Amino acid sequence: MKMRIRVTLHEEDELEVTEATSMEVEVPNFEAFTGPDTFGEVFDQYEQTALDARNGMMKAVTEKYLNELAKKNAVRERGTRRENN
Repeated sequence: MKMRIRVTLHEEDELEVTEATSMEVEVPNFEAFTGPDTFGEVFDQYEQTALDARNGMMKAVTEKYLNELAKKNAVRERGTRRENN
């Protein structure tokens, strides 16, 4: 079984700011839960995979966010000239 996570950054008017970031990870399927004795172990595998995917996704989205921020600042600074004294 696979879990897909997709994140997009949007302006308040719902305009996408960056292209979607997607990630797909393998998680235990429903048949892996064979009974009460295995539930904790299998759920732990599921949960750890999901948390790792979330952390990886947030890192990737944050990099895109910072790259867009750097582009916006670069455009703003083009019109100003700095003088070194």
